[in-house]
Amino acid sequence: MIAAIVLAAGKSERMGRPKALLPIAGRTFLENILDAISRSSIQHTVVVAGHHREEIERCVPLVQTVFNANYEQGMVTSLQTGIRALPAAAAGALLFLVDHPLVESATVEALIAHFAPNRIVLPVFAGRRGHPVLFSSEVLTEILELPAGQGANIVVKRDPKRVLEVPVDRPGILVDVDTPEDFEKLRSQL
Repeated sequence: MIAAIVLAAGKSERMGRPKALLPIAGRTFLENILDAISRSSIQHTVVVAGHHREEIERCVPLVQTVFNANYEQGMVTSLQTGIRALPAAAAGALLFLVDHPLVESATVEALIAHFAPNRIVLPVFAGRRGHPVLFSSEVLTEILELPAGQGANIVVKRDPKRVLEVPVDRPGILVDVDTPEDFEKLRSQL
């Protein structure tokens, strides 16, 4: 079984409001991601909430939410919280970041098609790596061992031979919305 972990725990300080709840095409960023997941073969989804937990839970009906009490210690603590909430049967999990709202189910399926043990599968558009990223359970175990201040990129860079880049014709994998300016740019393009 392949699962999904959606990180929505940050403070969104540069944005000034919860990125998970920003509107896009008639729904929120988080709803857009959850919709793409629901149209894929992913069988279990965990949303990791933190700073804006109550507001997110009030506004978006979630499948399973877990709370990361340590969200201020860095994104890896949220990923670790999500990993710990996965069912034992999960052979791997796709990591979705709530500030990358243009994910499509076709991208998810392209990544899953290349899944294998001890592998990291990531999408590439125009030579640039994007999101979401698929981690096998072996790699997820390594991420659990990282200290709070480090990022999952350390695990990605540890053994380049296990990283598989999957070219996709989806520029949305590169869209990262962190500031009001980023958000206005995205809105003007849709």
